[in-house]
Amino acid sequence: MRLIGARQAWHDAMHENRDSVMAVAAEQAKLGKKTGDGDGKVVIMLENEHGKEVAKSYPARISGVQETRSGRRLTEARCAHMLAAGLVMHAIDSLPKTLQHFGHFMYSPIVNGNDLSIAHGVVWLGSGLDSLHEKKRERAYWMALAALQSHKRMVAGRPGLSPVEVCMFVEDRLGVRMHPDNWSRDWSGVWEALAKHVDRLDAKALAPVSEVVDRLKEREEQAA
Repeated sequence: MRLIGARQAWHDAMHENRDSVMAVAAEQAKLGKKTGDGDGKVVIMLENEHGKEVAKSYPARISGVQETRSGRRLTEARCAHMLAAGLVMHAIDSLPKTLQHFGHFMYSPIVNGNDLSIAHGVVWLGSGLDSLHEKKRERAYWMALAALQSHKRMVAGRPGLSPVEVCMFVEDRLGVRMHPDNWSRDWSGVWEALAKHVDRLDAKALAPVSEVVDRLKEREEQAA
């Protein structure tokens, strides 16, 4: 796993099979308690009676492990990668469900429509804009979705949505003309409020993942 930052770690962790990495993380945690750093053990992925992969550890000196324990032995690098992914997944699981879906929409390579729908909802419900008059509120509701898309573009290193693009985005969904010429007067305040709220949600979603990444980086530096 590339420990570039919390966003990259979230993305990379989602590439892994969840059951496998969580099993490795749990097994390595047990090894750490027993032996300090897990020396003298190997971790092997086995299928249980339900057909799911589980991690088992065995003393490294036992001969015939792969013959008598049919499974997939993990290399040190692969085990470290899966452990890191498991720790990141555990951090994501510690978040409220709404923030998990928000983060998945932003960073997961397997984002789905449910993630998008819930992320849109949490942005809108926490924006404080539901007191706007009806017509403006209708547009602001879809601007919340545009703010999500804009933020996702920016964290990926691309430009955010321009006022013209936001207006077109809303028009496509409502079928009602929204004039970018009136942006500064009518919509810039709404957009700024939405953008700030998305920033806050992003920071909350990434906080536990950032802590994991910082710990893993510190461990790498100490081992170097």
